[in-house]
Amino acid sequence: MKKNKFLKVFSSAMALSVILAGCSTSSNSGSKNAPKAKVEFKTSFDNGGSAVDGATLKYGILSAQPLTGLWNPVFSDKAEDQYVNQAVMGGTFSADEEGRVIQDNANDAVKFHLDRDKKEVTLTIHDGAKWSNGEAFTTKDIVATYELMGNPKFTTNTRYNESYEFIEGMKEYHAGKAKNISGIQVKDDKTVVLKYTEVRPALLWGEGLVTDFLNAKQVEEASKDFAKFAEADLNKKPLSYGPYYITKVVNGESVLAEQNPHYFNKDKMKLKKIEFKTVAPAQASQVIKNGEVDYIDSVTPSVYEGAKDIKNGTFLGDTSRYMSYVGFKLGKFDKEKGENVVDPNSKLADKNLRQAFLYAVDRDQINEKIFKGLRFTPTGSGMYPAAVGKLVNENATAAKKDVEKAKKLLDDAGYKDKDGDGLREDKNGNKLSFNFAIRNTGAEYDQALADVFVKSWKEVGLDVKLVDGKLMSPKDFSQRVQADDPSIDIFQAAWQYGTNPNRQELLGKKAPLNLYRYTTEAFENSFKAQGSADMFDEAKLKAAYNKFDTEVAEELPFYPLSWDTSITFFNKRVKAYDLNKVKKNQFKLYELELTANEGAK
Repeated sequence: MKKNKFLKVFSSAMALSVILAGCSTSSNSGSKNAPKAKVEFKTSFDNGGSAVDGATLKYGILSAQPLTGLWNPVFSDKAEDQYVNQAVMGGTFSADEEGRVIQDNANDAVKFHLDRDKKEVTLTIHDGAKWSNGEAFTTKDIVATYELMGNPKFTTNTRYNESYEFIEGMKEYHAGKAKNISGIQVKDDKTVVLKYTEVRPALLWGEGLVTDFLNAKQVEEASKDFAKFAEADLNKKPLSYGPYYITKVVNGESVLAEQNPHYFNKDKMKLKKIEFKTVAPAQASQVIKNGEVDYIDSVTPSVYEGAKDIKNGTFLGDTSRYMSYVGFKLGKFDKEKGENVVDPNSKLADKNLRQAFLYAVDRDQINEKIFKGLRFTPTGSGMYPAAVGKLVNENATAAKKDVEKAKKLLDDAGYKDKDGDGLREDKNGNKLSFNFAIRNTGAEYDQALADVFVKSWKEVGLDVKLVDGKLMSPKDFSQRVQADDPSIDIFQAAWQYGTNPNRQELLGKKAPLNLYRYTTEAFENSFKAQGSADMFDEAKLKAAYNKFDTEVAEELPFYPLSWDTSITFFNKRVKAYDLNKVKKNQFKLYELELTANEGAK
């Protein structure tokens, strides 16, 4: 799933149906020579007509799985839930076209101001900001959210990472050595100062910055027993200072959000209610044709193919920050040390072997045939698609399928077929096989994609079997990949990158989301370089990220499969929409207008 384009959030990335760590809008900037999908889309429409009062937006969430119901914009860990959470909260900070937080914006729920000399960020709550129960949104809520982020008893928190430790006292607080975070200093009910030991450019993209806040009273209640955290009101019935709040949930199938009567910007709101409903990919094309939904983001290739000729709506498309990939398990996450530990004896420790897995697969053919030309083969590490704009690595290339090269890499590394059965043994002559984890996302191409991989690898003599002999459910996949299940050697997943270009959350030594469990000193040095004050110089920043892109592509802890086009469907009763206005922070979800009481068929 990809995040909808109404939202501006600044965290690093999300793993599709695995872990959500934030998301963001798309951007069309970047290299003119960057690879593109073969299908092109328009980026705006205007259907005309007059808005009707009181109509409810039907917001479709494309998913084969039910919503899990963790309505917490900071800690929820499923992409499907975050569609609801972020639309309800609406985003606390605005961002520019490069995805960086806009400073001193008095129209935001919380105004952000960075003083680089003092190494301070001042957060000032809007005078009119109130929770949906009518109580004032205060600095107590900001402090409580940061304390929950760093709470040492919150051991299942996948959001916490080293970037938060640039806040003075956070490391000691997280280690249980301090009762509060010394670097968070409350000035009054509306103003709090965050003091940093180091100010890095990525802070403006949200690194180490909480971008939505939780109600202090609900945080206090939820923190009493983390074993029951998911059932607390903080997650099931959260208060909101955003434009909407959740009023009704039906069995993980639908959610109703209504206008927050205390929202500070209520006068500009045109859309009073939103009904979110899950739409199974297999039925999505028909649901669109029947006029059952007004809006679906992250339309998949198969859904688009089934509905592209409709007359009752419009598909818009833009470059996205999505990357699917094939990952290799190269170690374990040591929970006691809190870090990834590379296993030099892992089955895929030999880089030649990993390269063979890459060269055996025709990614161009997969993207053109299976994904209908809507996805395209990434260059370099794949971590910097065109949507990142100026940081694109124009010198990066994409490896093409080369069966003979794959075979030679394997031969040179000592992986040879010694018994004549067409499958290679390991360096010691023992039978060699690999277990491949790939999800059943509900798309019609899931099995075809798995079959192409297995067949391609067999062509060069690599014996690969699906884990448990079948596609995995998203939940099972998520749990087992994160837990470093020894029955998984290779896995196919995806990231939806946020506006923050720093990838430490995904490849850092202490990053739980480093699902490959691979780290090097060079990577760590690159993260340090990217975080230095020198990186406020954009030329140096670009050089640093391009260098890192090359390093990762050479080490190959994973290889990228696809970049894609973010496709969004709008029913004809939606009056108008313009992607460029959204990117320029000139349009909000609540400004949508509907011109009929029911969707057009």
